[in-house]
Amino acid sequence: MRGIAILGVATSVVFAFSGTAQAVDFDAGFITRLSTSVLKISANASGNRTFSGSGVVVGHNEILTNCHVTRNSNQIIALKGSLRYNAYSQRADLHRDLCLLTTDELPFTPAPVRLTSGLPTGEAVFFYGYPGGVEAFFTEGRVSSLHPYLGSRVIETSAGFGLGASGGGLFDRDGALVGITTFLSAGHSGYYYAMPADWLEELRRRPAEPLAPLEGQAVWELPIAEQPRFLQMQRLAEASDWAGALRHTTAWTAAEPDNFDAWLSHGQALLRGGKSDDAIASLQKALAISPADANVIRTLGAALARAGRGQESEALLAQLAPEDRDCDVAC
Repeated sequence: MRGIAILGVATSVVFAFSGTAQAVDFDAGFITRLSTSVLKISANASGNRTFSGSGVVVGHNEILTNCHVTRNSNQIIALKGSLRYNAYSQRADLHRDLCLLTTDELPFTPAPVRLTSGLPTGEAVFFYGYPGGVEAFFTEGRVSSLHPYLGSRVIETSAGFGLGASGGGLFDRDGALVGITTFLSAGHSGYYYAMPADWLEELRRRPAEPLAPLEGQAVWELPIAEQPRFLQMQRLAEASDWAGALRHTTAWTAAEPDNFDAWLSHGQALLRGGKSDDAIASLQKALAISPADANVIRTLGAALARAGRGQESEALLAQLAPEDRDCDVAC
């Protein structure tokens, strides 16, 4: 990853380019628009501890951030340069790791929110935030995968971010907020996850509570056996435990037969086990549920090619942009 310090936009910004996406045209004006809705978050806890992260302005005096940034605190401050804004209440969903802060009057433009239902795999996305609560950081990447969960889709992205980037914004090329950057995998493959911003409306329906420490764990902090099935699958794939992945996805498809991610994962496990025909059947079910998903199309194309059905594979892969056709390790 390459970083360059750029001065004179809205604040100092470090650029880093990650993933394999084609370059997307953007300029200082685009980054400035993102910067006007992203603030540093400083959360003071007992024992003179301070937790830092980011937050995105999503409404009048509303900032959306991760609960794991603020959960130990009864004093939370949003900062932009030398400006400070106190939070005085929050709406919290600790399981989904999203907290909506109500603050002092904010002179910043709220980011529009885009539903993940209209977000395709492969689309360009951009991270903007304050890793470690220091200087602003900007990365370009793509939507790597979409994982159905609790009525929306958790976003996996190649727009990399480091530890301390929690609560930052993941934006599309129009500057709409699609996710809040939340956690990354412990393995070496670089999986970056953002909670969908369209959970915001559900969060707004919760009662506002005074700032106080929160009890509980975020979904990604739970014991592995209690985490969502797509995260369990990621651990198995990271360990190259394809026999375990096959057992896992067999149970997953039985429990969630309408989940394309389950059938895609099952097909990947079968393909890794050399069962091309069974993989094709599973991936065709995934395609029927999500006919435009690039990962499904790409993996099915690989399975067809391995089964000696080259013409079918080529016809299917022709639906994808050239940069989306190469099958990565997931295939």
